Amino acid sequence: NDRFFCDGRCMTGPSPGGLLGTCALVLIPSIVFNALVVPDVASKYSLAFTIVGAAWPLWCLGNLVAAGTTDPGIVRREPYRPPTEGRARHRYREEVLPNGRSVTVKWNDTCNIYQPPRAHHCSVNDDCIDKFDHHCPWVGTTIGRRNYRPFLGFVFGTAILCVFVIATCALQIKIKYDDLPNDTQSRNLKAIGKAPFAMVVLFLAFLGFCFVGVLSCFHAYLVATNQTTYENFRDGYSWDENPHNKGLVGNCLEAWCSKKPPSRFRLRRSAREQPHLDGVDEDEAKVEIVVDGEEGDAPAEPPRRHRMFGSGEGGGGAAAGDASGQQTQTPRHVVDPSIEDEQRRRAEIAEARAEKRRIETELAENDAKMRDLTVRIQAEDSKEDDD
Repeated sequence: NDRFFCDGRCMTGPSPGGLLGTCALVLIPSIVFNALVVPDVASKYSLAFTIVGAAWPLWCLGNLVAAGTTDPGIVRREPYRPPTEGRARHRYREEVLPNGRSVTVKWNDTCNIYQPPRAHHCSVNDDCIDKFDHHCPWVGTTIGRRNYRPFLGFVFGTAILCVFVIATCALQIKIKYDDLPNDTQSRNLKAIGKAPFAMVVLFLAFLGFCFVGVLSCFHAYLVATNQTTYENFRDGYSWDENPHNKGLVGNCLEAWCSKKPPSRFRLRRSAREQPHLDGVDEDEAKVEIVVDGEEGDAPAEPPRRHRMFGSGEGGGGAAAGDASGQQTQTPRHVVDPSIEDEQRRRAEIAEARAEKRRIETELAENDAKMRDLTVRIQAEDSKEDDD
């Protein structure tokens, strides 16, 4: 459902109008603010109000556009491959992160892959998104690993912008108040009447702060605990249970300072020129797969809690294997052989079903005609008997 512009140089989600609308919500009040409010305050106090008033909204808009036009971390789809040796494929499987904690990943029937840790299939974009956070209608796309940082910049930056605008508008009203004589009746109302645009922009900024202020607090908590919005609502990790927790400093460094992984796609190249990247993130590349027992023995539902593998000689995976009396195989991804026969068989089944529906439709039509003819014949017979 993604949309592409400028020969693949820019991509958005399925609703770019949401991105344009949010840009307008930031840009139009900012223009009114800089044109009709800032000059009075800057001339009275400092030129810094003019610089900040012009630069800060542009910085917020830059983060917004970057978040809305960046590949959020779409995971490649693979062609359909049946399970090996006719066995049922695991619906879930366990993988070990570099820190030794185990997580459960799910088979994605749409993309025909096991989703990377922290990935989730977005039903709006119809993409599997690495480190899925949420789908944001205000940005017009899904927020994932590759555009989470500019999204944070937009949310926190807009909250700060709202506070700056409210304070600056209040200063302009104070300037108008101070300009009036002390014995002026209804001095407050007259000061507000001399700065009507300041009141309008102040009101809009207050409404905006009520929204982005709460959102900023929530995402500050998510950054500090290294959770995504989806994980927070689905799992509700405690501090000790979170398998991705690196401590307060480590979590903040990961969110703000870690290197953004490259896209899995080259959007300006043909399908044959696309790189095949099983994992572009360093942590993701180090993930191990733990195979417990035979295929088909996997749990029907994912475990809701995550455990730390025992330490000691042999590492986490080996410790788990020794506990069950089995040696853990070398973890690796198993690639099923591609079979064109299966795809051909499915196409034949689809054709047969279509033919069956066509025949059933014809039979229903013939049956209706037969009933109609029977009614007409009986009516004619009745007429003849009466005569």
